[in-house]
Amino acid sequence: MVNRPATDFKHPYLKDLPHRQAWNMAWPMILSNISSPLMGVADTAMLGHLDSALYLGAVAIGANILAFLFWGFAFLRMGTTSFTGRALGADQPAHLQLQLGQSLVLAVVSGAALIALQWLIVPIAISLMAPNPEIAELASRYCHIRMSAAPAVLVGYVMIGLLIGLQNTRLPLVITVASNLLNIVLDYAFIVVFDWKSDGAAYASLIAELSAGALAVWMGLYALKRHFGTQLAWPSLSQLFNTQGWMALLKLNGDLFVRTSLLLFIFNFFTAQSGQLGPDILAANAILMQLVLFQSFGLDGYAHAVEAMGARALGAKDYPGFFKACAASATAALVMALMVAAVLAGIQTPLVAMFTDISEVALQVNTYYHWLIIIPLVSVWTYLFDGIFIGAGKTRIMLLTMLIAVFCGFLPLWWYSRPWGNNGLWLSFIIFNAIRGASLGRAFYTLSARDKWF
Repeated sequence: MVNRPATDFKHPYLKDLPHRQAWNMAWPMILSNISSPLMGVADTAMLGHLDSALYLGAVAIGANILAFLFWGFAFLRMGTTSFTGRALGADQPAHLQLQLGQSLVLAVVSGAALIALQWLIVPIAISLMAPNPEIAELASRYCHIRMSAAPAVLVGYVMIGLLIGLQNTRLPLVITVASNLLNIVLDYAFIVVFDWKSDGAAYASLIAELSAGALAVWMGLYALKRHFGTQLAWPSLSQLFNTQGWMALLKLNGDLFVRTSLLLFIFNFFTAQSGQLGPDILAANAILMQLVLFQSFGLDGYAHAVEAMGARALGAKDYPGFFKACAASATAALVMALMVAAVLAGIQTPLVAMFTDISEVALQVNTYYHWLIIIPLVSVWTYLFDGIFIGAGKTRIMLLTMLIAVFCGFLPLWWYSRPWGNNGLWLSFIIFNAIRGASLGRAFYTLSARDKWF
């Protein structure tokens, strides 16, 4: 029986909001997200002191290619959080373990496919970036070394999704910090001590990623046993390869895969169009986009919180709990967005100076800096509703709203605003995020008013 009042979904859920629970879920993910770029920072810091810039350029290109490839499979993390949270709320450990087993199979097969196809994928990706032949060769070696960790990386996505779905965000923080620290130590050993240059950075990342995958599996199984104890019963092979279960899993993950691919397309299209506007604007937009991604780390923390809390409430058919989780996360995320915007506005001069001392680039960053202040106020709703809909398993709605935002928002607006140059490009990006947030918000209202969350 669904636990909810008769008709009005608006007002009864605005009292006694679970702010403490949302914060306890959010802050470890915020720290985890912020610590993630440390691997790249460590590589840059140590390679930047070698006698040639070729190695730094090769690692930058190789790391971007692998980040694009691996992040394309981020649906493994999101989908696992969704079904785990709902199975936890419904107290269905057998269903959770079945879908977890199928997700792990999918992760291993996908990772093996990346390894098998790397000799085709990597040369194409490097040729699109058009580096000089020396950098291309070094970048290719970097990618091939790190690609061996693909199954471990994707399995890690599944297990981190499991932990978040089990309402435990502290263990993902431990995994991230431990792997980053190991990477930094190995960077020093392989690059500075052994002088392996860009290959050293690749081997350091490879070992760190393999270790992170193993640690994620161990911690995920530990958390699962702690939650369900003697109820654990792993599925048989016939259950694991049941067609009906796979259809449901592939539908959920297929929607998320296409949605994530479209999002990656927008970021790469943005970079490509920046390059058409000149090298100074390309460099300035690269700095601004790094700051966009960095501010998203804090806002994403509450998206992860509402993913897990909302999924569990829906699994338990607890309507009040679901809306309270949404309201608590929304209010906290809005406060954080306002704080981020205010901080960005207040530290513009020192922040720009920290990123570049090239006067032409700094001038362009300052010219378009106002877009950076607007971004968190617009995109906070996108992140929040993404978390809600992922947790609820309403991935088809997410895909449809992404299609609308890309093909009815970003691309047409970019086309018509080309005479405005970089301002038109940034306006298109802002509207893209606004459409995503507004359309998901409308869908949230409709599903709630019509009792269609279950």
